[in-house]
Amino acid sequence: MTKKSHWLKPPYVIACHWLLAKNYCAMALYPFIILKNARLRHDQRLMLHERIHLRQQIELLIVPFYVLYLAHYLYLLCRLRNHQRAYRNICFEKEAYAHEDNPDYLKQRPLWAWRHCWHR
Repeated sequence: MTKKSHWLKPPYVIACHWLLAKNYCAMALYPFIILKNARLRHDQRLMLHERIHLRQQIELLIVPFYVLYLAHYLYLLCRLRNHQRAYRNICFEKEAYAHEDNPDYLKQRPLWAWRHCWHR
């Protein structure tokens, strides 16, 4: 039996609707995945999307992830003048959305993979 990497272990999953904005159903805040309701823990696509964010957070030693995420969002918001378009174009979101349908993605994901989504 092989040992799994520590970041492949399941994160702490919390169902707490009041922690999330109206239009959001999940959020990754290392080491937690916060869900709007407990049933969402069975949504494999959503859970993988959030696990990709946890991996990104680990790579950037957590706090710098949030700084870069916010900075990229604010830059895109000024440039695109639309919240939804800015959010979907954040490099971290692009990577997560691009690979949320591949259940093996985290096993084969290259280090710093989000960088390839910066200008796409």
